[in-house]
Parts: sequence; structure tokens; C-alpha cells
Amino acid sequence: MSTETEKMKERYAKRKADQRVVAHGQASSFIRYSSEEREAIFLNFIKKYLGEPSSIRVLEIGAGGGGNISFFKKIGVPASQIVANELLEDRVELLRERHPDITIIPGDATTMKAEEIGKFDLVFQSTVFTSILDTNFQSMLANSMMELLNENGMLLWYDFVYNNPNNPDVRKVTIDQVKQLFPKLDFNFKKVTLAPPIGRRVGGLYPIFNALPFLRTHIIGAGLRH
Repeated sequence: MSTETEKMKERYAKRKADQRVVAHGQASSFIRYSSEEREAIFLNFIKKYLGEPSSIRVLEIGAGGGGNISFFKKIGVPASQIVANELLEDRVELLRERHPDITIIPGDATTMKAEEIGKFDLVFQSTVFTSILDTNFQSMLANSMMELLNENGMLLWYDFVYNNPNNPDVRKVTIDQVKQLFPKLDFNFKKVTLAPPIGRRVGGLYPIFNALPFLRTHIIGAGLRH
């Protein structure tokens, strides 16, 4: 296992123990509005570029506890066509508990091979790359994702583009950096998600504040081959 994956485990463990993160997880209005916003865009991109969700095969890199897996099931992707990768052992167990009907591949995503697990119409990552501080490992993971992507498939990206001065364990990934990581893809980007420090405080006013693009901190990208 690479040094960077060990460091990622350490950073996630520290984040899990941080009570500020636990408290933020209770900001239900922010979670609901931001989830609904990005899921609507995910679905739009999927239908626009891939067609009906029931016909696609999906891989999520760094699936966590399976929140996005629930989304894919909700829009009609059959469980038999969903594969979830996760590095952290406790999250793998949570995935197995919540989604026993999907294929789960634990461990380092860069070790997955298309010859063993096949290729996918949709390869998805959500806030994984900003937790990788080693640029070489970012490139390795991006290359692995490309190898697992069907020729006519889509890479779906969700992550933040501004640094958090209070969290040195994450680092922004800008639009230009995404393009550099995936030079063989053409991307359609949308800026989303009201800045979390604001979103957690404004409650039901989220849509009003989120109408101001300069307050959004994340991007969704849909990438297809040239």
C-alpha cells in the first residue's frame, strides 16, 4: 500500500474525531439543500450523456458510507450494475451493511484493473481528490479511473475549488487542475454548493444565498472523451 493511502487514512481518522465535523453533520437544512442541488445536476448529466440510468454500469471511487450509492439506486441504476470502492475499513463495513446487494471493492483504488472488474459507463468521485495531498497519487488515481471508463462513458466529478484555511488536511482542486488530470476528456462544469460555513448557518434561506455564484465553493464536472 502506498504511503499516501496510509496518510489519507490518518487524515480521515483525525477528521472523524474532530467534534466540529460531527456538529456540522447535524446541519440538516444544509445537507438537504446541497444534496438535492447536486443530485439534480448529476441526473441531468447522466440522462444527457448516457441515457436512461437503468442501462448504465456505475463505479464510485471512495464511496464512503454509501450516500451516493443510494442516489444511483433511487434514479434506477440496478444494484447489480453498481460497484463501490472504499479505502477505509470502517466505511467498507458500513457500505456492506447499507448496500449488501452491490459489489464492494475495498482498498486502494489505483490497484483496480479493468481485466478483473470490467469497464464502466460512469466513473464517479465525490470529494476524494481534495483529500489527496500527493499530486503524483492524484495522477495515478486519475489514470486508473480513465482505464476503467468505457470509450463512450462519462467521468462524473464533485469536489471543492477553494482551500479551507481551517483544515490543512484537504487541498482544493481547481477546474484547470481537473483538466490537467484528465487531458483526454472534455468537461462541462457547473459551480454548486453554498459555502458550507454559510450554508450551515442560514438554514431555510439556503436557496437565496446560493443564488449568488460567488458564494458557491464546489464544482460538478461531466467529462467525456474527445
